[in-house]
Amino acid sequence: MNRWNFEADYFTACNCDWGCPCNFNARPSEGRCMGWGVWNVVRGQFNEVSLDGTRFALYYKFPGPVEEGGGTACAYIDSRANGAQQNALTEIGTGKAGGGIFGLFGAELVTTWLPTKVVPIEFEFVDGTGRVSIEGFGEAESELLSYPDGTIIRPELELPHGIEYKQGLMTNAKRWWWRDEDLLASYADRYGAVARVKFTEDGCIG
Repeated sequence: MNRWNFEADYFTACNCDWGCPCNFNARPSEGRCMGWGVWNVVRGQFNEVSLDGTRFALYYKFPGPVEEGGGTACAYIDSRANGAQQNALTEIGTGKAGGGIFGLFGAELVTTWLPTKVVPIEFEFVDGTGRVSIEGFGEAESELLSYPDGTIIRPELELPHGIEYKQGLMTNAKRWWWRDEDLLASYADRYGAVARVKFTEDGCIG
């Protein structure tokens, strides 16, 4: 059995309205799920391989609610990772090494995995505002949410039993797009969230 863990800064966005009803066991805003996440690993270990400073992203597409399965997905690994790190992140991202949400999606909910891509990944965030780029495949801009009069708000979502994160700051995915085979999407002003997360082979622990 692989033993691994990591702590990472995390950004996620999808096609749902702010807050994402999927977080509350409700149907996606459009009835389908087109979502993704990027992990900027601060520190981590996969068996004997250090994951410090690595990055990876996952994109998922489901025809209905996630729990109904039938998804198509792809893993994207930062090209600055060395060969051993790339292999480790691919094992984690595609669910072959367990890890709660990774294993659940990889083994049960995703029926089609596109070939893993190794590309430069940029991750630039300060307090919920920033951008991510998966070169040639996807990009997003995030900003803090605000009222119509411009007043900034900072709603946080606490999910004690969350398998993706336990506590996240809700943001506005001001703009995001994705282009990879039939993984095609372009949205503005949709759900975004940032969080500091901790994972092991048993799942999300923080």
